[in-house]
Amino acid sequence: MARSETPTPPTALSEPRGFSASASQAIRAAQAAMTDLIAEAGFSGARASDIARGLSLDKTLAWKITRFTESSDPCAAFKHFPGPGGVEIVVSAALERGVPSVRADAVKQADGALRDFVRQHAGDRRTFEAMLAGISEGGDAFAPPEAFKAYYQSASAIWGVRARSQFLTLMLRPSFSKPDRIDVVQVSGFVELERLRPDVPWIIRRMRVLSDAGGRRSDSFVREPLDPSGSTGAALGLMPGYCSSPLPRIEQFEGDDGWVYDELASGEVGRAGAKTIVAGEKYHAPLPLHRDENNSEGRYKLTLRTPVEAVQMDLLLSPELAHFAAPRVRLLGLIEDRPAGAEKSVAPHELVPSFESDGLGSPPILQTTRVPRYAELVTDAFRRAGWDGFEHYRAYRAELEHPPVPSDLTLVCELR
Repeated sequence: MARSETPTPPTALSEPRGFSASASQAIRAAQAAMTDLIAEAGFSGARASDIARGLSLDKTLAWKITRFTESSDPCAAFKHFPGPGGVEIVVSAALERGVPSVRADAVKQADGALRDFVRQHAGDRRTFEAMLAGISEGGDAFAPPEAFKAYYQSASAIWGVRARSQFLTLMLRPSFSKPDRIDVVQVSGFVELERLRPDVPWIIRRMRVLSDAGGRRSDSFVREPLDPSGSTGAALGLMPGYCSSPLPRIEQFEGDDGWVYDELASGEVGRAGAKTIVAGEKYHAPLPLHRDENNSEGRYKLTLRTPVEAVQMDLLLSPELAHFAAPRVRLLGLIEDRPAGAEKSVAPHELVPSFESDGLGSPPILQTTRVPRYAELVTDAFRRAGWDGFEHYRAYRAELEHPPVPSDLTLVCELR
């Protein structure tokens, strides 16, 4: 037997409270009205399958209703907000079961108020969902993972290129030649980088090069390839044993701005032309070892400009670097091109909340599905660099799926 109670009318939206508070209020009013309607029909706290049977509803619609009414997060709830036709079906079914019309009127009133709010503030549902990301639980204005995936798919179609993964691995130890500096071994690359349109060359590395007094190119520190057989002069030092076959053709050119660019030459389209590109280099004493007033943290950056399904960045620290704290991870957007050190400039745009890197242990457990033969690659890089003691290093990893581009994935280590 349906119960009859006088419902509490939804509170009028108060514009001075601002978008976040008013949006939450509109969603919660619609949730409350629908919850009362379902309870009045005799299905308070019931499963979606029970509601579907009891009200003769489509199972998908019943599932949406339960997800919408049960969620405590307005952003999550709105994703399951039924369309106007679905709400009308539920209201009609409840009325047929004997629910008082006052309950049905409350649902219609709250539903209409919410849809008016969406039209007024966003224009359409998709835009409103993006705006809601800023008032989800925790209050951080970050896009949901499905937005990242949609961005990846769109960027791939627009630029005509994509990759299964991009990776960067940095290995640090005190310098052999300069005791107050750090030597670095780096391996990096792309897995299954493919073109979606013909004749699409793609820049895979940018490097700033200084000039000496005679105008000749001069790197700020000494660098050398890990595998001389894959080196082509100043261009990217490939590691042929880990690249796809035939070896990717890398061309280098120098811009007018002091930057040098390594470019994957255009080639076959689709999976048949997919290239795995792995490079390895050793840098002699590029970084300071100790903390001082000008060096309180280590920042290690991977710039992302290629649409990829996933990115992986590892940092391996020798036992002598015990004063390096476990790194935190930041993903900073570059599309605005905001100067980081500009006076009165706001902080760079963070695309995800900063988070702790994953500790891989010591000795490091490096296995991953992101990069073929990855553990073998890292141990081979140690061997080629002439380093030993790999089993005593501690390692950290950052992973993200469908990272937006352009952006900087950064590991930040406090120097203690």
